Amino acid sequence: MVCGLAQDEKIMTRTAFIGTGNIAAVHAEALGQIKGAVLATVVDPVESRAVAFARKYKAEGHYGSLTDALKEGGFAVAHVLTPPSTHYAITKTLLDAGIGVLLEKPMAETVAQCEDLQDCARSRGLPLRVSQNYLFHPAQLKVLKALEENRIGPVRHVSCRYVMPLRQLAARQFGHWMFDSPRNLLLEQVVHPLSLIDDVAGPLTVTAVMPGERRTFADGIDLVTEWQVLLAGKNGCTVQLLISLGASYADWTLDILGDDGRISADYLASTAGVTTPGGYIDFLETMRAGYATSLGRIAQDSGNAAAYLAAQTRLVGRRDPFFLSIRNSVRDFYAALDHDRHDMDGARGTRLVRLCTDIAAASGEPTQRPQPVEHTGFRADVVVLGGTGFIGSYLTRDLVGAGKKVRVVARNTGNPARVFTHENVELVQGSIADRDFLEEAIAGVPVVVNLAHGGGGDDWEAIRNAMVGGAEKVADAVIATGAEKFLHVSSIAALYCGDPDETITDKTLPDPDKGRADYARAKAAAERILLRKCRDDGLPLSLWRPGVVVGEGTSPFHSGVGFYNRERVCLGWNDGRNPLPLVLAEDVSAALMKAIVDLPADELTGRAFNLVGDVRLTARAYTALLAEKTGRPLVYRPQSIWQQQAGEVAKWVVKKAAGRKVGFPSVRDLKSRGLVASFDTSGEKKLLGWQPVSDRQTFIDRAIQVHGR
Repeated sequence: MVCGLAQDEKIMTRTAFIGTGNIAAVHAEALGQIKGAVLATVVDPVESRAVAFARKYKAEGHYGSLTDALKEGGFAVAHVLTPPSTHYAITKTLLDAGIGVLLEKPMAETVAQCEDLQDCARSRGLPLRVSQNYLFHPAQLKVLKALEENRIGPVRHVSCRYVMPLRQLAARQFGHWMFDSPRNLLLEQVVHPLSLIDDVAGPLTVTAVMPGERRTFADGIDLVTEWQVLLAGKNGCTVQLLISLGASYADWTLDILGDDGRISADYLASTAGVTTPGGYIDFLETMRAGYATSLGRIAQDSGNAAAYLAAQTRLVGRRDPFFLSIRNSVRDFYAALDHDRHDMDGARGTRLVRLCTDIAAASGEPTQRPQPVEHTGFRADVVVLGGTGFIGSYLTRDLVGAGKKVRVVARNTGNPARVFTHENVELVQGSIADRDFLEEAIAGVPVVVNLAHGGGGDDWEAIRNAMVGGAEKVADAVIATGAEKFLHVSSIAALYCGDPDETITDKTLPDPDKGRADYARAKAAAERILLRKCRDDGLPLSLWRPGVVVGEGTSPFHSGVGFYNRERVCLGWNDGRNPLPLVLAEDVSAALMKAIVDLPADELTGRAFNLVGDVRLTARAYTALLAEKTGRPLVYRPQSIWQQQAGEVAKWVVKKAAGRKVGFPSVRDLKSRGLVASFDTSGEKKLLGWQPVSDRQTFIDRAIQVHGR
């Protein structure tokens, strides 16, 4: 059990960060609050990222490899903040070099690797700790305080529900390491609740596992995402753990039953309370306990809200529970460096990996997934950049069906869907940010289709560099290599769709207004640059703007329908009564196929194609049908433009107070999101011979019914 957060002002430690991903920024902020701790070195295989990170957090040195950093030296401990598959090798290298390690979870991929790291750390007398940050979550610290004060007597039973959404699953990012096997999924996600249970009732042993059924999420991708687990803890304590990953409603709670009461914690709300019996008769005792619980929850929720607002307006430092858990974990590690702490040898990290391995063993062997074909001298007919996504999977299927050889380029090529393992598909990992790679990937290929998003960022500059800069790099590579056709897949977000009296056609130009939100502004800016290159530099460009793309293989909760902060409630962009420019992914692919296979380049170059289907449901009708087909109580909540603007201005005030570079919210952009303009696609249909699905019931079956259970 973690008993406290010791402080030691004598700490003077030079530190290295290995990896500069998202979690590294949180570690850097936490490290900056520790007296005497110095970020001496930053290591990242993409040296430009190491340079940028070092500059932002004032690190003294930066390197593209761990080998180079170790040669230079100058640090005593390191934070390993890299993907899980690299933890063992990097940590072993550091320990062998005499460097203590704080590493992100999980400790390693196997129990044997964990034990090897433990042995290495012990033999060299080095600190080794896995940052199980939720042990230092504010709610968990309240739980531990109640246990230390013996508020509920001996612990007899622990019950935990871990029912959580999974962003990568919703986004269908199956290339993520966690989707390789049930063990990896557990190591990535379930070490969090297991660490809490281990803290109050460990060490634990698995006594029974009931896995849920294996579900198919894509062609070739099936997963177990639910488990019921029984465990045995210390002193005869029994434990029940319910796991459900990819849920729409989140619930992470812990109940600890003792001989004399109960402790209940909610980690999403960051609250914890104790219920103990009093000396009243039964009905008064029930009322007293209910009032006490309610008042305690109100007090904690109010305090959490006040702390959040104070932090957002910079009246106090950052106070969100996730940051506090990381900060407290990092602080405890450094406070323990000068003390003989029993928890600095990686033992807990090893225990948690063993538990995840035991649970996974009851889930059966992972399904053998098809693997991409390794090609030599592959001569592609078409290159699809960003091709493993939603539209890309349909297009690749149709190209292969037409006998074409396809080179598919993606940033992450792990766990590909079955279509990408066809013998006529070459799957290549790469980024459109790399101009040399692009030219090599498309050299000698007559048709290039750009579906790559380019990436995002925290502000306009970062988004422009990623999205607009990425599109420009692709265009320059197309010009340099002499491709015959270049199909750039943009979005109707590049157009202004907020005028109900306007009819948008294939002649409508991208919105020139700079007041649009960053995504729409970047889409429009990219189109303008590409059109200029088409006019001035001979780029064989055709622009393709799909509408609100729906169908099997993507989430039905589309931002074109409304804002889904929670899946159950869709906050509309207007009253939800105007027809939406919906289109099936299969129809988008069919239009692209017409251009690739049937039309000569000169009939495409310089043209724009707005891909909107013939069945145009309103947002209200779409939501009602989705509720009916899924059996869920979904609600469409209309909003006026001025309601939305008031909310956007309130958020803008908070962000500006926090020092963020954000533009004033645009009413024009909110109007455009409502998609009230009409679309005339007769030009597209005539030139392409394109016929999207026009039967209403067929459309509903393919767009909505496919999401029913």
